[in-house]
Amino acid sequence: MISKSPRLITACALIALLAACDTQPQTPSATQLSDTDQQTAFRLRQDFSAPLNADTGWAAGLNENATVFTDEPFRLRVEVQAAGNWPGTDTERRYQLQYQRNGGDWQAMPAENFPQPQKVFMPDLTADPGSTWQVLSGNPSALARNTDGDEPFLALTAGEQAAIALGRYETLWDAVEIGVDVRLAADETGGAGIIFGYTDAQNYHRVAISTAGHVIVDRYVDGEATRIAEATTDIVTGRWTELTIATNSREVTFEYGDGAFELTAEFDADIPASVIGLYVPAGTSADFANLVIEGEPRSPRISIMAADSFGHGEQTIDLLPASDTDFNGGSGVSFGNTTRPWTQASGHSEWEWPLVIRRFADGAETNETGDNYAFRMVTESGEPLVANAQPVVSVAVPPRHLGGVFVETPARIGPFEANNGDRYFLMEPAETDNMLMVVKSTDGGQSWQEVDGSNRPATGDLEGFAAVLANATLYMLHQTSDNVFLHAFRTSDHAGQPDTWAIQDAWLASPQEPPTQVADIAMRSDGSIVGVYGGAEKIYLKIRSPDGVWGDEIVVDADQPRRLSGPTLVSGHDDIVHLAYTGNDGSAWYRRLLPDGSLTPRRQVSTELGTRAEDVASILPLVFLPGSNSVSILYRVSAGTLWERRVNSAGELSDAVRVSDRTVVQNAVDSDQTGAHAIADGARVHLLFIDDKSRHLFHTFTDDAGNWQPATLLVDDINGQWVRGAQLNSDGQGRVYGYVYDAGADGGSGKNRYGEIPLADLP
Repeated sequence: MISKSPRLITACALIALLAACDTQPQTPSATQLSDTDQQTAFRLRQDFSAPLNADTGWAAGLNENATVFTDEPFRLRVEVQAAGNWPGTDTERRYQLQYQRNGGDWQAMPAENFPQPQKVFMPDLTADPGSTWQVLSGNPSALARNTDGDEPFLALTAGEQAAIALGRYETLWDAVEIGVDVRLAADETGGAGIIFGYTDAQNYHRVAISTAGHVIVDRYVDGEATRIAEATTDIVTGRWTELTIATNSREVTFEYGDGAFELTAEFDADIPASVIGLYVPAGTSADFANLVIEGEPRSPRISIMAADSFGHGEQTIDLLPASDTDFNGGSGVSFGNTTRPWTQASGHSEWEWPLVIRRFADGAETNETGDNYAFRMVTESGEPLVANAQPVVSVAVPPRHLGGVFVETPARIGPFEANNGDRYFLMEPAETDNMLMVVKSTDGGQSWQEVDGSNRPATGDLEGFAAVLANATLYMLHQTSDNVFLHAFRTSDHAGQPDTWAIQDAWLASPQEPPTQVADIAMRSDGSIVGVYGGAEKIYLKIRSPDGVWGDEIVVDADQPRRLSGPTLVSGHDDIVHLAYTGNDGSAWYRRLLPDGSLTPRRQVSTELGTRAEDVASILPLVFLPGSNSVSILYRVSAGTLWERRVNSAGELSDAVRVSDRTVVQNAVDSDQTGAHAIADGARVHLLFIDDKSRHLFHTFTDDAGNWQPATLLVDDINGQWVRGAQLNSDGQGRVYGYVYDAGADGGSGKNRYGEIPLADLP
């Protein structure tokens, strides 16, 4: 069964919605001046990938409003006519975009990318240094490009005075973190540093290291240095070592050697945003490579994002037939909040803005169906242009769309189903704001809303995570870098306090930080909870009694040298909890936790798993088959294919069987996890997996005898990265495999979608 991709469904649904959008443009205020530039026309473009100057892909006609879907980028093209009385043709005007949500205050439109919110710029060091760098002190040829094998680097050499070189790299956002690899010569007087907070040649900030072991943070005011902080550490010479600074208001944090040494200094005034500089003291030289400039990413309700078909400043042509003056330029805007300068005193221009409206944003803020956004262009000083035509879009949330982002390295996280049919899923609102959300659907997965958001747990850092539904309560185990917590949420069928948080941030352990945070949870018939989580070398079991008291840690395989990770649990008959886990030598193991708290001897499942760090979670969540009292262990081998072994009621392992010829994605978004999930349906096992090559989502299942059927395409036209699901009941369809998948957020957010497979109709 092949379903339409959500992107195609969105495109089809949008056509019907456009006609229903009757929001009228706002009339310009009578107080607006007639001598300002005018916003004379607009047009909304649905086809986000269309070329900048294509006369195609429009969402509506000229000056017509439209409906747009959350997490589906669109573009706004605006025609601007010059007032004609500017002081001269060389006068530069730059424009910005503002928005008004639901008739509220006008706000500046931020520039934040989607779906991946990162702001990372890696300058091309193969370019001519003279075109991208300015040497402030020393000989103009003090900076030179060299090659070291295939890796280019810059060599900065100082004469009688220190050398400073400023990078003339344009980022459309302020840098908050700068990293560079430095190689110092074996010279007792050698050193290097980073210039930041630069105002002019006499006023700037500097952090520097010396081969003598000194780390110094200085602020220069009118050419005079003031020592802000200093320390000592071991400095290496003759090989590449990373220097990093992160700025935050008045504070800078310096790291050396990939975090081996850290120093934080605070200034008495805010650090200004500036270009980046490199420094070496007089009479020395140093090499610099792999310069990385990062900004602070955010995920607001709406933002200007990067266009995928044009660059910032690419010139426009005359497409909008409104102004009868001569066309005198304009450009596209990409991942920036200010246009390129326009110097014409007359005529008109066109500007195109790539925009996105998010379902869930930082702070778990939301956009709902029926919200409205109006737009206007303003001068750089914030003066609105007279709007002869003002664009307004109406928001719609697509059917079965969740948005947000998966929690990291999850075991089971839903969708779960309450006894009354309500469905729940656990996730985060945005990659840039880690907070735990319970979202709920009362209409069979068509729409989702957060529940009891004002009382959600305070702990972010959602790394190892797992949940189980029992007694109208979702119990969740949550491992961060430092701690392990228990949370609990009451579902809508709870007799006393429906749809409310019951337990937030209940601490149960603080193991030494594991290489990968992992966790799973199982519930026993008496109400006791079994949790498993990671440590630096081993995995640990802990049992919570029915009255809420945690017992002592049980170290799994304490007598074995291998490092353990990737645990997965499932409850079986007679309160036996089944456990599988991985070793760093490519092994997979199985044990049982008996009701008395003892573990059965380990059984080896495989020796063919991957041995890389990202392979630790290569075993899928275990599947218990009640009818045969057996367990299906599905796992990914290093070659990329999925295999299965069954454990019968006596604890005996069947021979390994290959599940599919297709290779399955591993570590798609820095998760160390296999992109697959399975459930039981009577005697059958159903499996969803993401193909490593196409990133499409596939479905396969066993017949009643356990024989795997050929895999079929389920969802295409996605860059699939995560999938989790469960057996649910659907009105009119009976049993379904309900699932949530990430359709290509690239480690960002906004691509979580719901789907389901009817199970009763399968042969």
